Amino acid sequence: MQKFLMVVIALYAMEGMAAVQDYQVIRLIMMKSECVQDQLTRTDKADGSIEFLARCKNLSHYPDGLHVVCSDGEDERSCKVQTQAKQFNSLKLLQSSE
Repeated sequence: MQKFLMVVIALYAMEGMAAVQDYQVIRLIMMKSECVQDQLTRTDKADGSIEFLARCKNLSHYPDGLHVVCSDGEDERSCKVQTQAKQFNSLKLLQSSE
């Protein structure tokens, strides 16, 4: 099994398949935000960048989804979360001050 995995990795490397993969963006979302990812939409741009829109199961911080941009489509280190978490401070006013 390990040899098979090494062969598959070598084939991808030879074919130049170094593009950012969806699982790498999902991992970034898990590490850098409170979003529990439900759906991921990928858009490849003409300039080589990639944009992702993640819909979150928990809408508390990202009700409109989470936007991720990878400026270099071949390097996962170029991926950055663009959406700031929202805070609804007005809800704290409704809590009793006991």
